[in-house]
Amino acid sequence: MHINYETDPLKHYVRKHGWLTAARQQKQSIKNRSKNIPLRYFTFCAAEAIDVFMLEREGILERSEDTGRLEGVYFCESDPDKFGIIADLIGSPEQGFQGEFEKIVLFEDDDDTKEKTFEDEEFHSAEIRKKLRHKDAHQRLREAFPFDIINLDVCGVMFPPRKVIMTQLLKSIFQILEWQTKSKFPNDLECNQFTLFLTSHVSQERTNQAAIQQLEDLIIDNMRTNVHFQSAFVKQYGHDQVKKLANENFGEFFSLALLKFIIRVALYDRGWEVIPSSTYLFHRDNKWDKNNPYQIMHAVSVYKRIQGFRERVDVPNTSQYIRSVTQLINNGVEWVDNVIKSPDIRRLLKEDLRQIVALRKVRSGI
Repeated sequence: MHINYETDPLKHYVRKHGWLTAARQQKQSIKNRSKNIPLRYFTFCAAEAIDVFMLEREGILERSEDTGRLEGVYFCESDPDKFGIIADLIGSPEQGFQGEFEKIVLFEDDDDTKEKTFEDEEFHSAEIRKKLRHKDAHQRLREAFPFDIINLDVCGVMFPPRKVIMTQLLKSIFQILEWQTKSKFPNDLECNQFTLFLTSHVSQERTNQAAIQQLEDLIIDNMRTNVHFQSAFVKQYGHDQVKKLANENFGEFFSLALLKFIIRVALYDRGWEVIPSSTYLFHRDNKWDKNNPYQIMHAVSVYKRIQGFRERVDVPNTSQYIRSVTQLINNGVEWVDNVIKSPDIRRLLKEDLRQIVALRKVRSGI
C-alpha cells in the first residue's frame, strides 16, 4: 500500500511530537557555537522532505539568503529521480549521497576501485562505475561528519530472516557512531552531544529467529544481574518473563531489546552515554499479507560524549548503562494508533502538514 506522507497523520505525529521537540532541544544545546557552523542534519527525507521543511519552518534549519541552500542539511537517496527532486528542494546536490546507504557507509576499496576516482568513470564498465559512485559518496559522507541530528529513517527490518545477525544496516549504524566519535567540526572541536532518530520495521515473522533469541538472552542477563532493571521491567509489563513479552507484544519487546543493544555498544565501544527520550510504535498494513500487519518503530535518543573515555580506568561504568536502559523501560512506548483516534488531533496534524507542504511549494517555486 502506497503511503502519502503529505497526509499521513501516523508518521507526522512522530515528527511533530518526537522529532521536532528533540530538534529544538538540540538546537538550544549548540546556541553558543560559532554561527559559521549551523546545525548539521543528516536525513533520509524521501522526495516529500516533510521533516526538512518542518524544521526549516521552525527556524531549526537555516536557508542561505544568498544561495537558497539549506545550510548543514545532508541526505541519502538511492533513486536517481528522487535524488534530483530532493537536491533541488535543499538547494545542493553536493549535500546529497546517491546510492544504497549501507554500501556507501561500508564501502571499502578493492582491485576495481583502488587509485580510481568517480571522474574517471567513462573509462570503466557499468559495474565499476557504480562502485566508484559509492566510493565518491563514501568519502564525501565521511568528511561531512559530525552531525547534530542524525535521522536514520530507513526502510526494512533490522534482522531479516536467512541473513547474518550482524546485518549491513546494523554495521552501518555502528560505523556512523564511530564517525561521530572521531570527527570534528570546522573549528576543530569535537561533537559532545547529538540526537539520533532511529526507525525500524518491526515484524516477528520477518525477523531472524536467532536474533530474537539473542536479544531475549541479553534482557534476561540484565534481569538476573541488576535489581533496578528487573524492577523497572516488572513495573512496566506486570511480569518478569522476557519470552512472554516477546510473544505477546513483539513490538515493545523489539523496541526495548534493539535500543538496549545499541546503547550498550555506544557506551562501551564508542564512549557515548545515551539518554533515551521517546519511543513510538504504530501499525502498517502488510501488502503481502493483509491479515498480518507490521509495526513501525521510531525512537529518539540523545547521545552525550563521555569525557576521558579510554583515558581513565573508571569510565564508562555499569551504572551508566543500567541508568540508560532502566530509563528506556520507564519511558515506555507510545502507540500512535491510539492517540490519533481523536478527531481533534488528526485535524491538527493534517493542518500542520498542509502548512509544511505549502512552504515546500513556495521554496520550490511551484
